[in-house]
Amino acid sequence: MNAYDVYEKYIIKSEKNSTNDYFSTDKEKFTFLYNELSLRVLKFYTNNRGINSRKEIQNLLVDKNLTKINSNIREEDYKLPDDFFDWASIKATASKGICLNKDIELYEISNEDRNRVLHNEFLKPSFDYREAPYTYVSNNIKIFVEEGMTTDLYLTYYKKPKRIKMIDPDYPEGQFQDVNIELKESVVDRIVSAMVGDFKINNEDSTFQMDKLRQNENISPLGGK
Repeated sequence: MNAYDVYEKYIIKSEKNSTNDYFSTDKEKFTFLYNELSLRVLKFYTNNRGINSRKEIQNLLVDKNLTKINSNIREEDYKLPDDFFDWASIKATASKGICLNKDIELYEISNEDRNRVLHNEFLKPSFDYREAPYTYVSNNIKIFVEEGMTTDLYLTYYKKPKRIKMIDPDYPEGQFQDVNIELKESVVDRIVSAMVGDFKINNEDSTFQMDKLRQNENISPLGGK
């Protein structure tokens, strides 16, 4: 499926619901709405991780050994991938002295709790007990370690889907770039339904619609195709 296939789905759906006019099917506006709502819909799936939801987006899962960007005797920082959208699972191995690559248990803490955790005998990182706390800081993952302990971090995550783009962004009725849509057709149909639903609210006031898109966080009432 490519951008033109998705655009055709949108045209058919919007005409069927009598929400279509030249302005609302402008390719530039379509591109903005699709990219915006694809992330909203994906967030709905990652927030509702039942078996069926996982099946719908499993092609976006990526396994990666993360790159360590900073380390000292108490903490190690890893950079999240540029295409990171949401986590699925995280695991780590640790080494200390002649003991190498031992699996350790990671547990997430908040930045506000870090001092309390790191000064608690039962919660602070321990190679002997094979456990270490971690937290998210900006676009990095920070693992706290004890002195002499080093780690390797492995992340399974959902990547951002490829965006639809115009060849010439200054020409709203130009051609789409050749992009393969990674999402399953059922997920694309949900995105298109969301797009058409937004146009129903106020098809003449584009400013209102764009503001509404940014405010909408709950995608669950999208309905079917």
